[in-house]
Amino acid sequence: MGDPNRIGGVAVALDEVGDDLRSTRLPPADGGQSCPRAPGSSAAAAEQLHSALIDEAFRQGWAGIPMTAVSMLGMAGIHWLHTHALIEPFWLVSGFVVFVLRMLLLFVHDAYRETLSTLTRARMFEWPLVLNCLVWAALPILVFPSAEPVERLAMIAIIAGLAGGGAAVLAPVLWSARLYILCLMLPASIMILDTPGSGPVVFVLGIGFMALSFFSHARTRDVLVMAQQRLIENQALLAEMREQRSVVDRLNQELLSAQQRLLEHSLALEVEVEERTARMRLAFSVIENTAEGIMVMSIDGRILEVNPGFTRITGYASEEVIGRSFKLLRSDRHGEDFFDQLWRCLHATGRWDGEMWSRRKDGEVFLERRVVDVVCDPEGQPTHYVSVFSDVTSDYHKDQQLLHQALHDPLTGLGNRKLLLDRLEHGIAQSRRNGCRFGVLIFDLDQFKAVNDSLGHHVGDQLLCEVAGRLKARLRASDTLVRLGGDEFVALMSDLRQPDDAVVLAHELLDAFARPFELPNNRMHVRSSLGIAIYPDDGTDPDVLMKNADMALYAAKAAGRNTYHFFKPIFADQASERLELELALREAMERQELSLYYQPKVAASDHGFLGFEALLRWNRGELGFVPPDRFVPVAEDCGLIGQIGSWVLAEACGQIARWYRAGYGWRKVAINVSARQLVHDDLVGMIGRECERQGISPTLLEVEVTESCVMSNPSQTSPILAALRAMGVSVAIDDFGTGHSSLSYLRRLPVDVIKIDRSFVHEAARDTGAEAIVKTIVNLSKTLGMDVVAEGVETLEQAEMLARMECDVLQGYCFAQPMPVDEIERRWRESDATPSALGLAEI
Repeated sequence: MGDPNRIGGVAVALDEVGDDLRSTRLPPADGGQSCPRAPGSSAAAAEQLHSALIDEAFRQGWAGIPMTAVSMLGMAGIHWLHTHALIEPFWLVSGFVVFVLRMLLLFVHDAYRETLSTLTRARMFEWPLVLNCLVWAALPILVFPSAEPVERLAMIAIIAGLAGGGAAVLAPVLWSARLYILCLMLPASIMILDTPGSGPVVFVLGIGFMALSFFSHARTRDVLVMAQQRLIENQALLAEMREQRSVVDRLNQELLSAQQRLLEHSLALEVEVEERTARMRLAFSVIENTAEGIMVMSIDGRILEVNPGFTRITGYASEEVIGRSFKLLRSDRHGEDFFDQLWRCLHATGRWDGEMWSRRKDGEVFLERRVVDVVCDPEGQPTHYVSVFSDVTSDYHKDQQLLHQALHDPLTGLGNRKLLLDRLEHGIAQSRRNGCRFGVLIFDLDQFKAVNDSLGHHVGDQLLCEVAGRLKARLRASDTLVRLGGDEFVALMSDLRQPDDAVVLAHELLDAFARPFELPNNRMHVRSSLGIAIYPDDGTDPDVLMKNADMALYAAKAAGRNTYHFFKPIFADQASERLELELALREAMERQELSLYYQPKVAASDHGFLGFEALLRWNRGELGFVPPDRFVPVAEDCGLIGQIGSWVLAEACGQIARWYRAGYGWRKVAINVSARQLVHDDLVGMIGRECERQGISPTLLEVEVTESCVMSNPSQTSPILAALRAMGVSVAIDDFGTGHSSLSYLRRLPVDVIKIDRSFVHEAARDTGAEAIVKTIVNLSKTLGMDVVAEGVETLEQAEMLARMECDVLQGYCFAQPMPVDEIERRWRESDATPSALGLAEI
């Protein structure tokens, strides 16, 4: 008797053949009555039929090999003849690989047929055929879009022949053969549909040929299956006759067969036992040698087994922990809530994965990465817990170090901009929840650039470190101090009940600069200015608070430095107005909105005309004139003063030349020079080149520089002024008396003219102290051999007073206001005297 399990397995695996047996009605072998079949004989017959069909498929496969090769070569040849190019390389390589694979499997089947199961042999034939189907299905998709109609027709003809041959050669197989015909004909028929002229006809023919191929394959397969079934039936009848003739031999054979199967089963069991034993040995070796700690626990949390990795990490030997609760590793870093959540997750999902702090045998706390899994029995009930963990303490410390470096300034150890934004957002959110205020105090060091420039950046770095140390000592534990960069710091003050609470911290921070800073080789005094913005009064957004605190800082600097200032809404309006003014000023030169007005200078003795001072004016059209004291500081701050100063120089020199060419004679003009032009630009070279270009003498120019500009760095400005005097340009110190001139420097400076500031002239007529200052300046100038110009003279009384003091030159509204060129030339033209002899009255 056969093995019922085996017969059943074959019957399940051979559904395809079973369908053929049920669909094909065979006439009874005895002409009228069917032969009796033993139980399971149908399944055995199906298996035999399937095996025979697979053998036939492999035999037919040898016929399909040359047919496939010829078709591929034909396709490549046709493509070459039409395009003189190799057909799609990817398709050609794929087809060749599948072709070689099929040949190899044919050889393997012939060599090992007896050792391979029917199902295996069937897969060996079907799946390469499926790959071949994909190769042929891809061909028209890859080639037809760019192929000519003749090439398409030739290719579809080859494909049709290949499909027709496949219908016959692949008769032993069912679904794979029909897939083969479908993949051959359907893509090609669809892709040829758009061929001009014959495309629709060929499409219909292709679909019809595909249906015909399906029908041909079905009929051929039915004939083949019927022949094989008849052969099997005949063999079965012959076997039954032999069984009846020799029952004993059959029984003995069955006994031997059963014995053989039993032996094979025993051998298979032995192999399985050996394999499982080897796997267990391997698993045990892996567990013993893995670097991770492994702990097996009972359902009540008792430790049942540990590996050497557990001992290396925790310091506990296996005999010290087996039978004890896993809680012996707990540290005090986690509360009961943490472990309650762990057990809830473990019971809900069967797994917990995370980090926790544990304690070694010696009491050291370490961070572990732990995975806990639940082990269940076949009924799904938990029986054990398996915990795998590794020591990640060093990685944790590295991450903390990297995080600290990412959030802190490497020089001072204070927080950086990234930490500031994080603490700002956190402080705003906390203040919003608690209903309190939050302070942002931004400050920098006054004149810190001078420290770097004079003593070096290394001394500046030392000073910043000392400043950071003092400032940290003045803060509360809840406050945050960061360094934005350079000499700029920010302090964040939380839990403010009222804005004035920030004043206390502001005084503390400013007092930190009261004592001098003792550096290794230097001792210096440093002061600071501080701006304050309060949440939510001055903004609810981090960027807004920082911007408003920065505006308050500028207000503190403008108020005299070494002080603090709260933000006021007017600061935002002023900043907006200044930005708008800066943008307009950048466009002013392109729009030719800048011009020069000229104010005459007269002799104090007889009020005779001596020359002009060129004054910059900005006319914004409909908006009118912008006062110089508004736009000149903006130009200095935004870096436009150099460009504007170059234009003023060129325009003044050009005007001197134009007046001369117009017959008005040579007129001396004074121009104002900024500190940037004097120190950073090549002022001497600029004047020389411009005078040469306009054809005028440098002696017709007078350069006016402010007292603060000259005295801020006399060692640097003195050589420049000397070079100007050497080329004939007069040098005047403007706004004299408002700065802090040193007489020792003043007597050595190459200066020709001292201009008394208008504030002293206004007050001199009614203030004896101011009159004494003016007289002192005049006497000092005379002593040093310098001329004196008094500007801002508005009354004849002031003019007479200055004349008595022996002042040389007067300038002001008393004689003439600054005038445009057209007005000056108009007055000259209306004068009866010659232009070269014009006096003030004629202007």
